[in-house]
Amino acid sequence: MRVLQNTRGFNLRSLRYLVLDEADRLLNMDFEKEIDQILQVIPKQRNTFLFSATMTSKVAKLQRASLHNPVKVEVSKKYGTVKRLLQQYQFIPAKFKDVYVVSLLNDLSASTAIIFTSTCEHCQRLAILLRNLGFGAIPLHGKMSQPKRLGALATFKSGARSILIATDVASRGLDIPAVDLVVNYDIPTHSKDYIHRVGRTARAGRSGRAVTFVTQYDVELFQRIEQCQ
Repeated sequence: MRVLQNTRGFNLRSLRYLVLDEADRLLNMDFEKEIDQILQVIPKQRNTFLFSATMTSKVAKLQRASLHNPVKVEVSKKYGTVKRLLQQYQFIPAKFKDVYVVSLLNDLSASTAIIFTSTCEHCQRLAILLRNLGFGAIPLHGKMSQPKRLGALATFKSGARSILIATDVASRGLDIPAVDLVVNYDIPTHSKDYIHRVGRTARAGRSGRAVTFVTQYDVELFQRIEQCQ
């Protein structure tokens, strides 16, 4: 495995600290095999840190397998949204989603927004559509190279573009304090993904707004998210 190869003389066997950030996300993206190989190579006498916004069964399994006498620090047993976040839903026919997102952005022309889509194809298409309509939109998705992803993020954070169209690669692990609006163009499959998405706004004491489009095909998903609020 390339992940286990030494880089510029670095020896994994001398490692004394192992940090896994967004541990549940790493496991959901099928890195279990690679993580297991790393754990077999690095010293057993080490300090290991697991960070995760949500504690899934896979993270708990990894914790039991790789940690000795672990100390668990937990902010809250129940995940949820902050009080300063205004959450709204728009029930619309699926074929009119583009019309509604353009109308919403026109009403908030001076604001910064992240629009979440379910697929890379939806993300790229919506970014092209909004650009052709004169909006400062830039895409961010998993099919882009890492340098292009970092460039898109830097462009958005600098204010050169006010609208970021993204898949769930942008729902976690990003520090963008000044986001006014989050739009769920495609409703997320899981309630935890919804929490992570809308958590991109109303951060660090700021207020924010989240709008979720619910079509005739999304009623079950919408009810599932509502039950977790």
